Amino acid sequence: MNNKSTIVCILLLFFLCNVLYVRANTGLFFQAHRVIPEKRTELNLTPNTPLSFHDGFSLGFDVHLRNEEHNYGYIVRVILNDTLNIDLLSNKGWSHSQLFLMKGNQSLVDISHLDSIPKFNSSDWFQVELKLNYKKQLIVCILNEKEWSIPVKLPQLNNVRIAFGLHTGQSFPSTDVAPMNLRNVRILDLKGELLRKWTLLQHGDNEVYDEVKSSRATVRNGIWEIDHHIRWRKKASFIIPGTSLQFAPYQRPTDGGLFIALKDTIYQYSIERERLDTVIVNTGHPYFTAASSLVYDSVHDELISYSAEQERLNRYSFEKNEWERAIPDILLSYLHHSSCYIPDLEKVILFGGYGFYRYSSVLFMHSIDSISWQQKDLAHLIEPRYLAAMGYLGNNKVLLLGGYGSKSGKQEGNPENYYDLHCIDVEKMSSQKLWTFSNAKVEAFGNAMVVDLDKEHIYALSFANDRAFSQIRLNCFGIEKPDRTYMADSIPYQFHDTSSYCTLFYNQGTTELVTVLAYQDGIGKTCVEVYTLGYPVLHLSDVLQSVPEKHSTGWIWLILIIGIGGTLAVLVILWKRKQKNVVRRDENSFYTVEVKEKELIQPSFIRLLGGFQVNDSEGHDITSRFTLILRSLFVYMLLYSYKNANGITSEQLNEIFWSDMDKSNATNNRNVNISKLRLLLKEIGGINIAYKNSYWYMTIDSSVNCDYIEICDLLRMVKEGSEINVGLLNKIAELGSRGELLPDITEEWADKFKSEYLILLSDVLLDAYEFVKKSKDLMLLLKLSETMLSCDSTDETAIQNKCYALYHLGKKGLAKQCYENFCAEYIRVLGVRPDFNYTDIIGN
Repeated sequence: MNNKSTIVCILLLFFLCNVLYVRANTGLFFQAHRVIPEKRTELNLTPNTPLSFHDGFSLGFDVHLRNEEHNYGYIVRVILNDTLNIDLLSNKGWSHSQLFLMKGNQSLVDISHLDSIPKFNSSDWFQVELKLNYKKQLIVCILNEKEWSIPVKLPQLNNVRIAFGLHTGQSFPSTDVAPMNLRNVRILDLKGELLRKWTLLQHGDNEVYDEVKSSRATVRNGIWEIDHHIRWRKKASFIIPGTSLQFAPYQRPTDGGLFIALKDTIYQYSIERERLDTVIVNTGHPYFTAASSLVYDSVHDELISYSAEQERLNRYSFEKNEWERAIPDILLSYLHHSSCYIPDLEKVILFGGYGFYRYSSVLFMHSIDSISWQQKDLAHLIEPRYLAAMGYLGNNKVLLLGGYGSKSGKQEGNPENYYDLHCIDVEKMSSQKLWTFSNAKVEAFGNAMVVDLDKEHIYALSFANDRAFSQIRLNCFGIEKPDRTYMADSIPYQFHDTSSYCTLFYNQGTTELVTVLAYQDGIGKTCVEVYTLGYPVLHLSDVLQSVPEKHSTGWIWLILIIGIGGTLAVLVILWKRKQKNVVRRDENSFYTVEVKEKELIQPSFIRLLGGFQVNDSEGHDITSRFTLILRSLFVYMLLYSYKNANGITSEQLNEIFWSDMDKSNATNNRNVNISKLRLLLKEIGGINIAYKNSYWYMTIDSSVNCDYIEICDLLRMVKEGSEINVGLLNKIAELGSRGELLPDITEEWADKFKSEYLILLSDVLLDAYEFVKKSKDLMLLLKLSETMLSCDSTDETAIQNKCYALYHLGKKGLAKQCYENFCAEYIRVLGVRPDFNYTDIIGN
């Protein structure tokens, strides 16, 4: 076999191992005694209609029992005819492990030690199969390969309900949940024919469908293991004293994580152990720079502190607990440079950076056994920049992605964001541009990237570098061509230029991508956050299960539907001909407005922007009739129904509004308040509260105007449209100028809706500012910037555009006053002055 074939086989093996890892770590995670009963997990295979079997059936599944402080609980409960329960329970303790199969109060199987089960491993999965045979009056229990047959008296099996974990049904309810993971749930007939199968891999929102007949099962409080491959998990958050911190991801054979070095202290955060340890250094200290200049040498298990201004590397020995050198603090002129350590070559590589109002394009290289840097300016190949991502590709080559800088290297030389990928040969100290892509957004990149195992893709973090409150996104790019794809969800990020830091690395021990964020808190400390994402990263479509389509069962129904539809169409056409409506089209709008002769505006409206207000169908203000609980309940159900058409469960409502009550009192309070709310909604008209398939949801028709729904629809039209429309922007400015969303509601549940609205508004306006500037519509620019500032008084982009508009409208004094008021508010909220001056604004 030649070398190329060997490499292909190795890559395929890596890919197969990752696929197997994903499948081995999927399933449903059941929350048990570590949370309150209301938050424990239930999988109900028969939420609506019970199953019916003639002679009997077999229930099979794979289960992994976890060790927790309290381990007793139900694995599965089978209820026959609402009168008899068949239960499998476990008590996997630290010193003993037990398993019970019960019929009512009668013990059928009692296993005092799980080790007696063939091929049982306490850290692995095992297979369970329960057979209920009505014809033979027999229950068979099979655990891996060991079988128990127990003669029992069974009723007819024409009403069978099955639930795993928590059971909230009227018959035999229970809150004792075994701490377990579950997958591959199967129901077969006694002949072995597969009737239902829930792999618990793909899933919907609190529901999952089987792969045979698309039967729906419901999930309460479940944690889907596969979701870790599409959503970041916040692993840790801690405060480190000081502001000049040095960060270095590390990977050891048995552990991986992050080192943080201070002058006399080294912090080590372990991903596997989820623990932060502190070591006080005996002697020496790292180079103290204003930029993170630390790497981990995995070959010699040492830390390397470097400075482009110092020829020698400074090494830290874990064995001796000391640094080689103790050099006075240095002001580094290469802030936010990109760096990596190449174990194959035992070399430290760094490129670019910013300092003294200049961007760098110098490539530095230092072998660990040399006494000085090799360096070469690549300005003729790569524009000077900082905030770029670097990663080792192999074969003496590193990749460099994006960045922010200028062709001249000068800060005053029209700096811009770069969206290109370069391949740098560190031996030849040369570079080749692989591709560039156009980007309507303003984005920079974290200082490191991860090269995929296939050597065809890279992963890198990106964020908006023109604002303080941004969002970290994970990008997947092709190496040969961009093929950009956003992966996973976003992470909030406070970007304060050289006072913040973000990086990405791969942790082999947990097979996860790890994001580390750091930013200064303004009082001499640094906040560090660690997030993890399952690897390989999956697309949302790989995880979310689509709702199966329901098809008509016969031609008769199809003919009836066509006939009724045709009749209705004819009636609508005849009705429209009788209407005397005048159609008016705004030439700058996507909307067509029909104006009736007798009525121009429907009086019913709901205002959520700038404050809560409701008018009934006759135009009367009925806001005062909403008590605090009715107002919160109404707004929450309205917002949630707009966001999620499925609605919300009773348990979720109880948890949010009546969490301090027991279940009975919470249910009574919920029902009473929903009844009161329904009476108020009748006065508004056009709004209804419905309950279907265990979900509450609210419907609102076109006769009722809601400013929040209207502006969100408009914002999405602009965001998803092919071009920006002036008419839509004017309407957005008109609605948005009313103020922030729900300023008079401070409950915790409202924060998520406020945040999502602010992000959507900010994203749309960011593109809109540039469009309006090009069209030189200064009044619209002023209105849009004021809209943003009414929601976020510290938005830097908005105040710059507002001052710009006022200044060029001739209101220079007012522009200056607005800037000074903004600075005062900025200092009050964030504790620092904004990093731009008034002259920067009017000069642009």
